[in-house]
Amino acid sequence: MANLNLTLRLRPIRFGFVVRPDDTKHVDEIFRINTCLWGGKFNPIIPFFKRLPSWWEKAGFRLDSAVQVVNGYLDFFEPDFIVEAEAGIAKDLGFDRRRVLQFDNVMNLDDKRRPIGGIGLSSFELYKELYANEFQFVRRHPQEVIKVESIDKALDSYIACIYGGFPKQKALQYFEKGFKEAFDPKIIKLDSSTVADLYGKSFGTALKIGHSNLKINYSGSNNPTLFVFDATEPKDLIDFWNYRAVYQSAVPVPIQYLRELSNYCKEYISNNHRPILGNPHGTMIDTTVIVSRSIKNERLEDIRSQIDVDLPRAMSFQHWYPPLWRKPSERVARITRPTIEAEERKLDIAVDVDKPRIVFNPLHPKFSEEYGGGDFRWANVIEIDDWTSTNQIATVFPTNYRNPQVPKFGGIGGDYLLPTTEGLVTFPRFRNVTQRWSLPDGTTSINEWFSKNKIKAILSDAGRSTQQIIQTLGGFGGVSSLAHPDVVKLLDEMARKPVSRSCHYSEFKNKVNAAISDEFMKDWAFEKLVNEKAVELGLEVKCSKCGSWNWCSVKQLDYTITCELCLRFFDFPITEPGNGNLSRWAYRVIGPFALPDYSRGGYSAALSIRCISDLVGGYDKAEISWSSGQVLTLNSGKPIESDFILWYQRKRRLGLNYPTEIIFGEAKSFGQDAFKDEDVARMKTLAEEFPGAILVFSTMREASQLTNKEITRLKKLAEWGREYDKKHRQTRAPVIVLTGTELFAPHELQITWKERGGKYAQFDSPRYWLDNLHELADATQQLYLGMPNYGVWLQKKWNKRRRIKN
Repeated sequence: MANLNLTLRLRPIRFGFVVRPDDTKHVDEIFRINTCLWGGKFNPIIPFFKRLPSWWEKAGFRLDSAVQVVNGYLDFFEPDFIVEAEAGIAKDLGFDRRRVLQFDNVMNLDDKRRPIGGIGLSSFELYKELYANEFQFVRRHPQEVIKVESIDKALDSYIACIYGGFPKQKALQYFEKGFKEAFDPKIIKLDSSTVADLYGKSFGTALKIGHSNLKINYSGSNNPTLFVFDATEPKDLIDFWNYRAVYQSAVPVPIQYLRELSNYCKEYISNNHRPILGNPHGTMIDTTVIVSRSIKNERLEDIRSQIDVDLPRAMSFQHWYPPLWRKPSERVARITRPTIEAEERKLDIAVDVDKPRIVFNPLHPKFSEEYGGGDFRWANVIEIDDWTSTNQIATVFPTNYRNPQVPKFGGIGGDYLLPTTEGLVTFPRFRNVTQRWSLPDGTTSINEWFSKNKIKAILSDAGRSTQQIIQTLGGFGGVSSLAHPDVVKLLDEMARKPVSRSCHYSEFKNKVNAAISDEFMKDWAFEKLVNEKAVELGLEVKCSKCGSWNWCSVKQLDYTITCELCLRFFDFPITEPGNGNLSRWAYRVIGPFALPDYSRGGYSAALSIRCISDLVGGYDKAEISWSSGQVLTLNSGKPIESDFILWYQRKRRLGLNYPTEIIFGEAKSFGQDAFKDEDVARMKTLAEEFPGAILVFSTMREASQLTNKEITRLKKLAEWGREYDKKHRQTRAPVIVLTGTELFAPHELQITWKERGGKYAQFDSPRYWLDNLHELADATQQLYLGMPNYGVWLQKKWNKRRRIKN
């Protein structure tokens, strides 16, 4: 038995509303729907178009296509369900059709406009909870709740976007009625005389109350922001809605009331102009003024004159909208949507490592009805951390939130299990319903994923050896006992012996100890190899008939022994059991360790997986699911072998993890000129089949032993892999080179390189985070292939293009 750690987080279901940005009617309806949903303020609105409109970029540049923008928004927000403003508008977005909804599915209406069960949890249940526990009592410091109404109908959508608005359908008027009865809001008619009163004070509004008791964890700090926009433009309202869902500091400033809000804006800028806490240089905070895309540049000076203050660098204008849809570079800090949670629980669950199965009760909102209508009413986000040390259980999966192929754990609602950057998202139907999940190993999950993508995968002979090595040694921690070149050579030397494949017990122990410099690791590595059955203790006995030596395990010892060479019986030397010329205790390699050629390359592959998992990713930097060598039959019908395959996901302590990356590995032992043209071509084919895949070439040799031909081959592939893939908005295939320095490293890679010094010391820098595989690729290409830094290489390419154009 061993333990898994589960982290459960309860949050509202996240809907992504897909709408054309000029569709005023449906945009208004979206604001009103979200007012009535628990956590609706954080549901993204995905602008949809076939071609980018002219107003999309003020400068006129077209850095993105319409498809990239729409899909980029989806990837940024990872919605649980898609809601179409028009039937069929999302048909080409790749979503499981069961998770593509219409407005009526969310608003709990049937075709006769009557309330029925739907998807999502309405704020009406929250109103009842808040009234029962808070608002029915006289409070010492009561919160003032307001309901803003417009005099000008053109501003109805603006009010719904900023303060909330209720559906106009007769069947749904109970929302507005319930809001008024629960909170007795003050009615404010919006016009030029009242708009300034809404700023600078904390009011409860229908939209704000809809996310009561939710903890919003923003991904990072941003400057105080004034967002100036046209309150009558639906595209501006969509932009502000999405901006507010991501950034904590966002003050809406409708240009229609800019003059009335001038004093508030000046005061806001002045109050925020203060030294940044902890900054030793006295750098001041400045307020960012974002001007929406619909406002012409000719109006900028007028806007500046209305809100400018007499303070140096207190305000900066941002003429562009943050490209939330654009995939950030792997080499810069990224902004993500905030994580939202109503409750969190951590569980420590004992599992049978051979048949891991977990049982747990999902979280549910305390205010929800126990048997309320609806198919799915809330979401649980689940993270699984494998602390079993055996490293068998798959805990990382491709972040395909649209139509996932894996995982399939079984249990209630198992078909709706979404692997995302925040964890595994599931949708419990009811309260207090126990989940029972059967957890697969990495090979099973990876092969199932290949199968779903119509790729046949079969464990190779070398892959079986790698798998058995890791399993025999009890996981990657046990593989560390092999992380010494002379230990690996000793085991291979024993495996190549023609008969006994053994070594005298004291000689074996002495050679293991001599191979390891760390005093603590000497005994640990020896005991690990012996206790985990990499070697087996037995007795070598000399045949009295032919003089050959025979191996006998402890279980095989008897008074009469059959000679393995002459096949005759001979007596055990019972009168001289201590005579070393007649019998001697020895260790013999068994199982995968008895295979020749460094366990058919299994040592190198096992050490490579251990390097990426433990020395690069570490226990808190990344998580992997792994499979040893597979022979893949691609859609072209061509079989291709990869020595190991990994799913690798970088972690963040706070916020969202990074999307999962797939790694293909080519592992070599100590052979000279081992990386051939066919090896490089095979890995390139895999990169073309799986765009963006990480390619790892690993060898137990030191870098000085790489031949010029190998370096030339790998460098050519690495340069191809550095090229930008416009379609997928990423580099083609980062190439990582691992040598004996990395495979035999005793601890974290960055520390190992620092201790080694010389050319390795340059990577002991905050700008190199080696758990980022793109940074690791850049570093190893510089170290072992003589390539320039990626930034220098890229700048050189740009300069060359400029010269050609000029």
